[in-house]
Amino acid sequence: MRAWLKRMYRETDWGRRALFPLVRARVGLQDGWRSDRSVIERQFRRAFGYDLDWANPRTLNEKLNWMKLHVRDPLQKIAADKFAVRAHVAAKIGESYLIPLIRTCGRAEEIRFAELPAAFVLKTNHGSGQNWIVRDKSKENERAVVRQFREWLATSHYAASREWPYKGMKPAIVVEELLLDENGQIPSDFKFHCFGGKVATIQVDLDRETAHRRNFYDLDWNLQPFIWTEWEGDKPSWPNGRAVERPAALAEMVRVAETLSADFPYARIDLFYCRGKVTFGEITFYHGGAFERFDPPEFDRFFGDKLALPRG
Repeated sequence: MRAWLKRMYRETDWGRRALFPLVRARVGLQDGWRSDRSVIERQFRRAFGYDLDWANPRTLNEKLNWMKLHVRDPLQKIAADKFAVRAHVAAKIGESYLIPLIRTCGRAEEIRFAELPAAFVLKTNHGSGQNWIVRDKSKENERAVVRQFREWLATSHYAASREWPYKGMKPAIVVEELLLDENGQIPSDFKFHCFGGKVATIQVDLDRETAHRRNFYDLDWNLQPFIWTEWEGDKPSWPNGRAVERPAALAEMVRVAETLSADFPYARIDLFYCRGKVTFGEITFYHGGAFERFDPPEFDRFFGDKLALPRG
């Protein structure tokens, strides 16, 4: 019965209408029946193999999880919302850095391919990794896309990792133009990890659609001697990959990242460099949910020393 109900919810309009209140109630229970602290502690021990020191957090991941409980900056809620952040970015650095917006949708059924261009990107405003790249809508199964976004809209990113800015965020779908480079490929995104408004390291994710790899560079574009990734047992999910050419607009990208991060103790600013233009991606406050491990592990403390926790 459970499998049948799940299939009806995903694949039929009547199932969605009938079961959506139950799905939302389930999300609410996920949000509330365990305390934030207990969920974080359990996930932290599973990821790192030791208990989080709440009284004296020292590593970066300890401090980021501490901030989940103790930092309540209203601006974080705006910056974490992938639609609301657009106005914030326009005010800070100008509209020219935004990917052109096509539309927003409050429900998955409002996507309607017939009203959209041949290529576009769909993403939820309230989650992480909930993106769908459409290169040619004639080759997509629209019903499958709607079903997926129906499910994503009903999920709570806050419930999974207790990232406070996502709590209570009203779900929506953001439809933007598709960025493609000169070779017709999705451009690499450059993730600038900033502490106190200063870039400390630059992350580049490679070959996401084939063999995902991840490199870290310093401001002089030297490959850094660590990885920072999810793990599958004792193996890193995303080890170092091929060398990445230094972007021609690196100085501009650093300036943009430091401007957008200046309001926060720590922020990861994601930018694209495509066809000679720098474009904003998103702002993240808890990289990897604050559950990704460094190797060597001492770099967790190295970057932790750069994060000054707000007190009092």
